[in-house]
Amino acid sequence: MGKVILLNALITSNRMPITIKTIPVTLEFVKYFVKDKDVISYIGHESTAALLTQLLGKPIPSSRAMYEPRPGETAIVVKLKRRLEKPEDVKEVKESDIEFILVNYEEYA
Repeated sequence: MGKVILLNALITSNRMPITIKTIPVTLEFVKYFVKDKDVISYIGHESTAALLTQLLGKPIPSSRAMYEPRPGETAIVVKLKRRLEKPEDVKEVKESDIEFILVNYEEYA
């Protein structure tokens, strides 16, 4: 069993050189991908975390912790399709509001 990181946005590193590879993915891919993995959440918005819990069938807590990527890690960016003026004004996020990006962090080459 591996692990996968859930993020609100693409994170880069200023501590070590890394190569970042990304590809858009579907909700169906994300469900399959996280099925047998430990999920570590860095999703800061509670409504988004609640929606992901429902969609993925796993507890996805909200977390405001800082993530520092390392080579060999895989993440899924859960991105809102539109920019919010004030994120605290959004009380509910719907499936149609988000999109997913698979991210692989690798050693810089």
